[in-house]
Order: sequence, then C-alpha cells, then structure tokens
Amino acid sequence: MSNDASAAFLGLLEEMTVDDVRAFNPEVVVVPLGSTEPHGPHLPLGTDTYQVTQLCRIGVKEANERDARALLYPTLPITNNANARAFPFALRVGVRTLMSMIMDIATQCWEDGIKKVVFVNGHGGNFGALDAAMREISGKDNMPFACWTWNMIPDGFQDPIEHPSDHAGESETSKMMWIRPDLVRTDKLDDNPFGKLRVPSLNQTNFVRPWHLYVPISAGGETRTSSSDKGESLTKSQAKGLAQLLVELSQVPYSERFPYE
Repeated sequence: MSNDASAAFLGLLEEMTVDDVRAFNPEVVVVPLGSTEPHGPHLPLGTDTYQVTQLCRIGVKEANERDARALLYPTLPITNNANARAFPFALRVGVRTLMSMIMDIATQCWEDGIKKVVFVNGHGGNFGALDAAMREISGKDNMPFACWTWNMIPDGFQDPIEHPSDHAGESETSKMMWIRPDLVRTDKLDDNPFGKLRVPSLNQTNFVRPWHLYVPISAGGETRTSSSDKGESLTKSQAKGLAQLLVELSQVPYSERFPYE
C-alpha cells in the first residue's frame, strides 16, 4: 500500500491507488446517491449530497474498523428530480437514465469481483427508480446481490427532531449545521409553509408532488429549532446502522442462495 495507508483502510475509493484497492480486496461496495436541488433560502443546493456523503464516510470507516471490507464509491450528485423542475437548477436525469446508471454500476461491480452492493439513498425523489432497478438487477444473471437503504437507525435511538419535515426542515438543517455550518444561512431560518391538498384523501395515495406547489419556497417546516448537536446525533446514528449492515454483509460468504441460508 501507499505510505499513508489511512485512505486505503477507510475504503475511500477516490483517495486510493489501484494497488491500494487490490490490497484492500473489498467484499462489498457502497454507492451513495445524492441530489443537487433547491433547499430553501437557508440551505445549499448540495444538501442531499453533503449529507449522504458524510453518512457513508462515517459508516464505512466504522465498519472497516470492525474488520469489514467495504469500498465507498463517489457520490452521485445528480439523480431524479422531475418534480422540482419549476425551480432553477434543480439538476436531474430521467428515471430510466438513473436506473441505467444503477444497472451499469452493478454490472461493473460484478466484473470487478464484487458480489454485494449497497446503494445509500440521500434523496426522496429516487425511491421508485431504486426499487425498479433492484428488481431489474435481481432478474438478470451475472449480477451482484444489491439492496438500497434510506434511514438505518439503531434500536433504542431517541429522535431529537421536534418538527419532522420531508424537505429542508429541522432534520436536514441540523445535519448541515454539523456537516457544513459555513453553508447554512442561519439568519434565514423560519417556519416555512407547505401547500395544502384540496383532496385530503390523496394523503393515502402515492403521487408525484409538484415541488413548487408542495414547498413553495423549496423548503418546508420549522427550522428555528435546528442545531448542530441534533445533526451530529442523527448522522452518527444512521452511520452506526449502516456500519452494522456492512459488517454483516462482509462476514457472510456469497453463494447462489445469498442472502438466505
């Protein structure tokens, strides 16, 4: 390995040489999926990417310190975002494009000898494409076992968030206060409005919400109770759950019946 073996030990592919990767002999690959989209007047467009990258770096580091062999790929910063297209620079690729990217990554992993792949999603707009891609992968030969996760919280975790929100609210703001406080406009924190459905029963259905109508200023919910401490607690707890998954995946040998006995 290189003189500074810390990067190789952590399994951060971007910082490793080809010799580092060969010596590391990874057992499982981790692929973070972020997004670049508006997050209100107080958070940067890269919020989802910053958060999922930090989560995965901590989780992979902890897993490898517990003798896993997890290799962290670079974060995908542009994913599905059709529902935010009314806002400027809500970067996006199509659903089929993202599915193809996921399929190509899985294929490349198999060709490089990786039999287990974990996609860690940091953006709510990717759920459907990820589910569909997992089914595509499972229906083909010469593909690794693939799964995706959104929020792995260990048992017993006490959620510090007082005002839950699914976009740019207290949770995301708190995480960014810990991860990149220099990018949080604390003078812009507020209780941001949500759009109100004219058909309340739609709350029990699945539909694509036009983001400019659901969160008119591209952020929703109370943010003034956000804090760096809450963000650190949330991120590290999610990372602990991810680390446990990676340790278990690394320890169990791959077979045609995987993940079953």
